[in-house]
Amino acid sequence: MIGQRHGGLLGLCQKILDMTNAHIWFERGESKDRQMVVNRLTRHCSTGNTLPVLIFPEGTCINNTSVMMFKKGSFEIDTVIYPVAIKYDTLFTEAFWNSSEQSFVQ
Repeated sequence: MIGQRHGGLLGLCQKILDMTNAHIWFERGESKDRQMVVNRLTRHCSTGNTLPVLIFPEGTCINNTSVMMFKKGSFEIDTVIYPVAIKYDTLFTEAFWNSSEQSFVQ
């Protein structure tokens, strides 16, 4: 899993995930983290016996009305990339979560 590093309860979940497998966490504000992610992805993808990496290049989930521009960092490694997009059926769930109005534990 590749994602932004968090604190609190979500950060604890990330630490638990780290005990199960190798994950790549980064800080969005740290420019050196971008190169670290590229290096680790390149190393991972160049090894033939590793699990595939699933990347959602958009970097976020929005209100299910459009697709945002993909982040270019996902495509900077020298390997085949298959972008993923998921369309949610609102009959079953509402995928949009407004963190300004709703708490993570609500």
